[in-house]
Amino acid sequence: MPHAENQPTRVADRPTTRRTAPTAAERARTILQFASSVVVDVPGIDLVNRPGIPPLATCAGLPDGALAVLVETSSPLYRVVALAREEEVPAELEAVDVAPVAVPQRIRARAHAHGRLTLLPAAGAELIQQLFPRRTAAGHALLRLDLDHLAVEDLWGSDCCIDLGAFAVAAADPVAGDEATLLQHLAAAHPDQLELLGSRALDRPSGRHAWRGPAGAPRRVVPVVLDRFGLRVRLIGESDTQLLDARFEFHRPVTVPDELPEAMHRLFAGLRH
Repeated sequence: MPHAENQPTRVADRPTTRRTAPTAAERARTILQFASSVVVDVPGIDLVNRPGIPPLATCAGLPDGALAVLVETSSPLYRVVALAREEEVPAELEAVDVAPVAVPQRIRARAHAHGRLTLLPAAGAELIQQLFPRRTAAGHALLRLDLDHLAVEDLWGSDCCIDLGAFAVAAADPVAGDEATLLQHLAAAHPDQLELLGSRALDRPSGRHAWRGPAGAPRRVVPVVLDRFGLRVRLIGESDTQLLDARFEFHRPVTVPDELPEAMHRLFAGLRH
């Protein structure tokens, strides 16, 4: 009989690496779906100064990797695409994500996309309600943006060329829809927990900011990101230029918002020991 050390390792016995960060495609999907603002531009056409509202939009991912772009039928963007009929209209999209809690350097992420716009066939009120449950179908129309290029820059870093195949199968962060309310509640109602996070933050630097100057207590600790993998806070010193981002990971990624209370409880319990 072969010695145990010569036995092949079973798959179940092999150590697994727990993922602690979203992929670039997942980050892009989340930003585009939950952005604070989305602007769509058609190069060579001045959409802003034309009659009508600026070309603000809302977007959502389609199963094949294209984007559904919701616009008002009174917008110049809709008129440009409608007049093109079935011809594709080259377009650029920029999505900006802003922290829901007031904090220096509040922009958390930007996503840039280049592609081709067309009217989305069979885009009735039912499809609009399905893709955009918080918007009314009245006065709105759906455009389709087939992507040629997608890039994202956020607190995780910069990715200038996201694989469009990976983007097509990526899912948005499952807690993104509840993030703003939860961060605002944490900032307003849990100063003791934020103070605890601040006391551990210097050992967990993360992101673009690094604490400079004396290592004294921060003037404020503000929660800036909550996602399935953990919580990111920003320390603010005596001046708004003295900043530190710190990342606190959950014991395991959450899959639905209902798992957040337990994940947060275990996070704070671990920090107290």
